Amino acid sequence: MTLCFRAKGELGENAIPEWLSIEISFDSRPRYYGIWVVPWIAEPAQALGTLELDGSVEGWIAHLESLGFYDVVQVSCKEFFGPRADRDR
Repeated sequence: MTLCFRAKGELGENAIPEWLSIEISFDSRPRYYGIWVVPWIAEPAQALGTLELDGSVEGWIAHLESLGFYDVVQVSCKEFFGPRADRDR
């Protein structure tokens, strides 16, 4: 299942891991970020131990907070991909 989140933050120099796709909303202050977990990168990274988290929503939120995001909430992937987005890919 694809996971999507919305968060605030100031990323600055932090590198975004390849298993995340980030969209920035410049319309608001502070900026909101749309975050999509890229499953075909995240799942192998978890299996190989490169990405150490349990795969739960809470685990992803903690991971995103460790990257400098805050006020992280899970959102429907429809915000990113339209009405067919919440189906398993």
